[in-house]
Amino acid sequence: MAALKFAISPERLQGNFENYKILDATWLMPGAKDDLAKGVIPGAQFFDIDEIATPHPTLKHMLPDKDLFAQACSALGISNTDHVVCYDRHGVFSAPRLWWTFRMFGHEKVSVLNGGLPAWISKGFKTAASLGAPSKKAHYETGPSLSGVISYSQLIDLLDSNEQIVDARPTGRFLGKVPEPRAGLRGGCIPGSISLPYGEMVEDGMFRPATELADIIGSSGIDINRPIITTCGSGITAAGLSFIFHSFEAKNIRVYDGSWSEWGASDAPVEVRQ
Repeated sequence: MAALKFAISPERLQGNFENYKILDATWLMPGAKDDLAKGVIPGAQFFDIDEIATPHPTLKHMLPDKDLFAQACSALGISNTDHVVCYDRHGVFSAPRLWWTFRMFGHEKVSVLNGGLPAWISKGFKTAASLGAPSKKAHYETGPSLSGVISYSQLIDLLDSNEQIVDARPTGRFLGKVPEPRAGLRGGCIPGSISLPYGEMVEDGMFRPATELADIIGSSGIDINRPIITTCGSGITAAGLSFIFHSFEAKNIRVYDGSWSEWGASDAPVEVRQ
């Protein structure tokens, strides 16, 4: 199976813990039952994407500012030169969100564990009962200014352009045929957007082979050589699509951080398709 550029296998991680800083980025929808894989990869620490975020009255896990992110990394004992591995207990659901967050602050050495904790367990590798702790506090400095995120107002201004807006939500929600899981949101999609459900990019909790992903992207009509904006329900799987597009070396990718949680609650135009 062809490997994705920024994914790391359980076999590679096993036995090389000293070369990586491992972060559990598991996130669950509010009110969701935690029936996920149990245990912790030895030495892993938890990065809470809801807590380490820019505060907002209705939008969770918005990208943190550079000072908050630097403080969080320093407290976790992560330095700018560390190779960070992100995983989650779903497989590859929320880990790419943390990967994207590190990339937004200029951290190049960051990977996603393909298959997450379920794949780790399936290989027979050991787990720990509790999270690890940093051996010592580090000093983390954020890198370049953010360039891979787009705001509501910026996206509004681009609606009449030829920008590729790619929606990671399931097809039913994209078409407005299935209710949104969050209360108070309208159904439908951003006008002119393209449906590319993140769930179709994953099989058995792992990314599909690169050749299959390329075929899915190609059949959707997306041109990775043109600018792409990704969106989803709240910015989680939009970052997952960003991870995949970056793996195919697309050059101009932005994530709409507020995603449908913001758009669907606003008076912005909505398209409902048949």
